[in-house]
Amino acid sequence: MARIPYADMSALPDDLREWHARLPPNSHLFMMLAHSEASAATLMQVGLQQIRELELPARLRELAANATARVLGADYLRVRHNPPGAPITPDEREAVYRGDHSGFSGLDLAVLAFATAVARGLPVDDAVFAPVRAELSDRQIVELIQVIGYYWMFGQFANVLRIESEPYEK
Repeated sequence: MARIPYADMSALPDDLREWHARLPPNSHLFMMLAHSEASAATLMQVGLQQIRELELPARLRELAANATARVLGADYLRVRHNPPGAPITPDEREAVYRGDHSGFSGLDLAVLAFATAVARGLPVDDAVFAPVRAELSDRQIVELIQVIGYYWMFGQFANVLRIESEPYEK
């Protein structure tokens, strides 16, 4: 059970109700985020931008998000971050959650190692950074760090507030 109640959507300002209507249904995380009326819409906008406007390929974003969730033990993200048509397979997702990167190679493996290191909050050494640097543009590297940070924040948010995991529904 969540540590604090979810926001009452009917009591929120119009702009937040409009934002919430654009989101996938059944999102406990965003129902909790709505308590912060000053920043909720901005954080929702950043989330949508990460899906729609980044140059970083969707597959790499998914690998990074899932590696971050694994580091945090963020069950909410493990369950929730599984939208229809995701660019990684369910088997790949489960392998990432087990910490088994043996089925990955090349840039996928480099992104998993990088995301794991960044999500742990420790300095990223040259051996982990170099393969990412060799394959991604400056913009894509910055976007990759943003994706990791975004999912780290929401993973911690879900963990600390004990937000219940609910499967993605269309």
